[in-house]
Amino acid sequence: MGIMEIIGISAPSSLELIFISCAVFGAAFFLLMLVLMLVGGLVGGAIDTAFDADLSLDTDLSFEMFSLQGISAAIMMFGLVGMYTIKSNQPDVLAVFAGGIAAVASMYAMKVMMQSIYDLQTDGTMQITEAIGERGQVYSRVKPGETGEVQVTVSGGMKTLQARGKDKSALIPTGTFIRVVDVINSILIIEELQEEE
Repeated sequence: MGIMEIIGISAPSSLELIFISCAVFGAAFFLLMLVLMLVGGLVGGAIDTAFDADLSLDTDLSFEMFSLQGISAAIMMFGLVGMYTIKSNQPDVLAVFAGGIAAVASMYAMKVMMQSIYDLQTDGTMQITEAIGERGQVYSRVKPGETGEVQVTVSGGMKTLQARGKDKSALIPTGTFIRVVDVINSILIIEELQEEE
């Protein structure tokens, strides 16, 4: 018993062979790209760790890979939907048309999904100068002429950062509410908030 007989086709036409080939090769390529993407991330991380190298995929390269996945998904859906339409005793023209619509829809769905994933990513950088003007609280007291730690909102998240008092002779105890007035060499310069503020 052959593969064609298992899927219910005894003597496939040329169009059925095209649809079957698209479905099989599209699915195989899609799965291969998925495995390479997952293994590539693992291998890149292992190389980074073992050789202390900075190996990362650029965003543009990632989108190239995803567009290959989109094309393979389109080919796979063209074959599957086209084959299903033919098996439903519909005309060949309708099968090609339905397969084409499914291919375009799958590429669009892949684009939307990848754009959603991209939108969720952050680059991990923090612009410490964004802390200027922000209010926060002393986490670890700031001794006169020394640094302590404060918690302030920077880049949309609460961060604990090193800080020094604007008045170098003042002690700013833990729990005191402060405002960031400047940044020097990644150390926040802070002043104590007055009660009326």
